[in-house]
Amino acid sequence: MAKNNNIFGNSGGSYYRSRKKSKGVFILAALVLVLGSILGVVIFKMIGEDKFTSKTPIIAEPAPVETSVEEVVEVRPEDLVENSNHIHSAAEYAYSTEDVRNWITGTEAYTGEKIAFLTFDDGPSPENTGKILDILKEKDAAATFFVIGTSIDNSSQSGTVINRILDEGNAIALHSYTHVYEKLYPGKTADKEFIKGELDQLQEKIREVTGKENFKSGVFRYPGGHMTWDNIEEADASLKEAGIEYIDWNAMNGDSEPTARRPKDPEALANFVLESLVFSKVKDVVVILMHDAENKTMTTESLPMIIDQLKEEGYKFGILK
Repeated sequence: MAKNNNIFGNSGGSYYRSRKKSKGVFILAALVLVLGSILGVVIFKMIGEDKFTSKTPIIAEPAPVETSVEEVVEVRPEDLVENSNHIHSAAEYAYSTEDVRNWITGTEAYTGEKIAFLTFDDGPSPENTGKILDILKEKDAAATFFVIGTSIDNSSQSGTVINRILDEGNAIALHSYTHVYEKLYPGKTADKEFIKGELDQLQEKIREVTGKENFKSGVFRYPGGHMTWDNIEEADASLKEAGIEYIDWNAMNGDSEPTARRPKDPEALANFVLESLVFSKVKDVVVILMHDAENKTMTTESLPMIIDQLKEEGYKFGILK
């Protein structure tokens, strides 16, 4: 029996044939892949790149930006205008004190319709100021009240009265705290520091009794009138820097005139207003000086007639801010 010299026997030949077959399959697969790639490129170029490629630019979406939302505060007509002397519903007939002063002095020309400013000094008083407010409401008119600190101190009802003045569409103005000439104008010379200090004290007192922390009046009348005192310009400049403008008057009802020439009855007080206006070069803008202190009851009696006369003359009513 012949001896087989192949140590693996017949299985060795099968192994080498299997390796050769696997190598052929690999080469064929690689050839197909290469030919497929070449064919794909040819088709891509022949048909056109635009058939396969979007020409729309890729735009990166911006990152969302967080924005703070401001709180919207509702404004009601009956609310006080921030840091002012009147409510929102009165804003349409509230006039700049500086403008009105310039108009009545002829410093600037006025070309609008006739307008009257009813002003009352020395209050508030629980009785007379209340009666005046009743008349203003009945007659559909408005006024500016120049209050003093000692009048506020003299009544526990002052806060209620001042709030009513504001709530009914009128304005609050300043008339010093003490109204004492010797303190405000020593030697008939205006003391700017003392005047400013009194107004600061008065503003704070009004906030205290009304509970309105955002109250601030920029309207002031010098007790005795601006024209009476020396060195007044320095006080004017000091107040202007603090946002306060002064105002005098160009008409009056005569309720504080010396006894010899003071009107004797309500009708005479009412007539005195238009009579006093003859001395003013400017008649289309009228700032009328009156008083609402406790001893001025005749003024309250004359007020309906004053308002009616002004309406007949074609005046509308405004307040000072």
